[in-house]
Amino acid sequence: MCQSTCKPGIVIVNLAHPNWDYEEKELGQLAEIKVARCRSYDELFSLCRNADILMVGDIKHVPLTRDVLEKLQKLKLISVYGVGIDTIDLDAASELGILVANAPEYGIEDVADHTLALMLSLLRRIPMLDNELRKSGWNSIRVNINDLREKFGAFRRLSSLVIGLTGFGRIGRAVAKRLQPFGCRIIAYDPYVPDHIFQQHQVERSDFENLLACSDIILIHVMLTKETYHLLDEKAFQLMKDGAMLVNTSRGEVVDEEALIKALKSGKLLGAALDVFEKEPLPKDHPLTKMPNVILSPHIAWYSEEAMMEQKRETVLNVKEFLLGRRPPYLVKS
Repeated sequence: MCQSTCKPGIVIVNLAHPNWDYEEKELGQLAEIKVARCRSYDELFSLCRNADILMVGDIKHVPLTRDVLEKLQKLKLISVYGVGIDTIDLDAASELGILVANAPEYGIEDVADHTLALMLSLLRRIPMLDNELRKSGWNSIRVNINDLREKFGAFRRLSSLVIGLTGFGRIGRAVAKRLQPFGCRIIAYDPYVPDHIFQQHQVERSDFENLLACSDIILIHVMLTKETYHLLDEKAFQLMKDGAMLVNTSRGEVVDEEALIKALKSGKLLGAALDVFEKEPLPKDHPLTKMPNVILSPHIAWYSEEAMMEQKRETVLNVKEFLLGRRPPYLVKS
């Protein structure tokens, strides 16, 4: 009599969660679950070759290209622990009959909160002032306003500024909601969002070039696609206001880091706050780590205990519905 060996095989790949109790509780009766850490394709093929379902976390080192998907001949579903699907060849998956689903609704509040925290910290230079006070003492930054301005640039009141949102999806809207009480002018660029959504959130619609030219602080909330790769390039930085600021909590590759560093060094940009980077993990000797007008956090904007459980629920629900013969609720490609 066929027992557990006949169950579909699930492999959880490169997930940085402390345990998989929830996955086991929800899916253990329906499938055999294995956890794998794959830093190379040899490891991926060794551990996942017979998988019916992959539940994937960070697969930047082993993107699921056409060649890879063709070799995973039993694969029927990929469920991503997150929103980003740029590491999966969606066209190839569709042609091979592999469903792809993600977790688009988790962590919205957390990324919005982190974005606002970075923006306010940058605007008020909180980490820079903290560092200077600890290193050099009170008088080094309290002698006179001219010295303060010379070291950190002029401080501006938030209510006097124009905040530009690049991307006005779930997270962009959550950020706009948090910004409303500050009384600043909010504009947004997103060609895929209808006018009534902008009106509903009391945010002005803008084209991209106008947003660059008008914004004092630009917040990035777009997915990484072929269209958004290096959306913020040297030309974009040249179009920005002198002394503008940039906050990125979306994807590192949306910003051309060489162009960003050039803009920061020249003074074109007054500062930047970044949670994501073109290369992750960020090398310890990366130029951004040495720039006093930059705030860094390690791709953690999504995280809270609540968000982690939301992420698990959405990712697991895709798999559970599939195993029960139903359509995964967060399907992005079929």
